[in-house]
Amino acid sequence: MDKANFPIEFNNEIDDVKKSENAFYTQAVNRLSKLAEGHNDISGAMVNFKLPAKERETAYINEVTIVVYMGAENIAATEKGEHFEPTLNGALDAVERQVREYRKQQRNY
Repeated sequence: MDKANFPIEFNNEIDDVKKSENAFYTQAVNRLSKLAEGHNDISGAMVNFKLPAKERETAYINEVTIVVYMGAENIAATEKGEHFEPTLNGALDAVERQVREYRKQQRNY
């Protein structure tokens, strides 16, 4: 799919991921596009990759933050982990869960 019907801002501060950036970007776009399928409530998204523990004595931790813009609401999830791909998947899972809960709440009003 690798194309969304809304803009997705992609920020990457992790050198190791830059080699695979297109694959991770495609994975994020595909999952966010699937989440928007059949709905018109998502107007944009942001995906941010970073290493918050860089240059410290702690082990490097990957951090992925995803924000989905839904009208006046913003839904966000941040996941931290040792390995990048499971961290990305965890953040995507969290955003998907929150969007589904938000949609369910809106239907019940």
